[in-house]
Amino acid sequence: MALMLSLVLSLLKLGSGQWQVFGPGKPVQALVGEDAVFSCFLSPETNAEAMEVRFFRGQVSSVVYLYRKGKDQPSMQMPQYQARTKLVKDSIAEGHVSLRLENITVLDAGLYGCWIGSQSYHQEAVWELQVSALGSVPLISIMAYVDRGIQLLCRSSGWFPRPTAKWKGPQGQELSTDSRTNTDMHGLFDVEISLTVQENAGTISCSMRPAHLSQEVESRVQIGDTFFQPVSWALAVKVLGILCSGLFFGIVGLKIFFSKFQEAWAGTLFMVPAGTRSEMLPHPSWFSSSSPSLQGPEKKVRTGSGGDSGPRDGSPTALCF
Repeated sequence: MALMLSLVLSLLKLGSGQWQVFGPGKPVQALVGEDAVFSCFLSPETNAEAMEVRFFRGQVSSVVYLYRKGKDQPSMQMPQYQARTKLVKDSIAEGHVSLRLENITVLDAGLYGCWIGSQSYHQEAVWELQVSALGSVPLISIMAYVDRGIQLLCRSSGWFPRPTAKWKGPQGQELSTDSRTNTDMHGLFDVEISLTVQENAGTISCSMRPAHLSQEVESRVQIGDTFFQPVSWALAVKVLGILCSGLFFGIVGLKIFFSKFQEAWAGTLFMVPAGTRSEMLPHPSWFSSSSPSLQGPEKKVRTGSGGDSGPRDGSPTALCF
C-alpha cells in the first residue's frame, strides 16, 4: 500500500512539472582503505547549478558535503569528513552530481542521503554504505592432545563486520566448534575457533566469510596417523643423557689441554739459548733456600775451563749475577 502511494505521489509530481532526486538504487559496498562514490541525479534532467546540493549522514543537518550558491562550503562539513570528500559536478547542468568519499573506515558505515533543493522545492534520496574488511588467511595450529584426539585452533584477524567462521569436514559438512571474538583498536574483529578431532579425520578446513561479501577465505589441514603416533619418552631421555655426557667430557678435556699448554708456555719464558750473555729472569726452581746464589754477596758461577761461559752441547747456560 505504501509503495503504491509513493508511486502515485511521484506521478503527480512529474505531472506538475516537478523533478525527483534519485540516489544509488542499492547499498553501496566498500572495503576498508578504499574509496566510495555516491551518485545523485534529477529526473527529469534539470540544471542544478543554482540549487543547493547537500550530502548528509543519517539526518539532513549532519553535513558530509555542501554545495550552495554555486560554491563548495567545506566549513559546513563534519570534522571526520573534511579533506576526505570531493564533489564531482561536471554534469551538474544536467542534474547529475557525485560525491567521492576517500579512505573508508569501519566508522563510515551507515545511512547516507542526498538533498537537492531550490527556493520553492526540494527532495532527497537515502541509501546505505556497507563497509567490509577482508581479514588474514586463517592459520590452523595444533594446541594439545585431549580426549584421545587433538585440539585444533584456527585464527584470523582484521575482519569487518564479524565474519561467519566454520570448521568443515572432508565432505564439506559443518562441524561443531567453539568460537571467540575480540575487537582491536581500529574496530576490526579477530576470530578464533577451536575443534577436537579424532584419528584419521581426513581433510579439515577452516573458513571465514564476511556478512556483506560472497568471498570466502579458507585454509585446510590433513589429519592422518602421524599426528597420533606415541612418543618414546624413554628413548628421548637416553639420547639427551648421551648428549649431555659428551658435552661434559668435552669441556673437561679442553680445560686440561689448555692448562698443560699454559704451563709449557710459561716454562719457556725462563730459558736462555746457549752461547749468549743475555740476562733474563732465573727459572722459578732456582729460587730455593739451598741455592748458593742466594747466600752471601753476588757471585758469578762459571763451569768448565779456559774461561768458557757455558757448555757447548746446546743446553741452556746458567745466568750470571
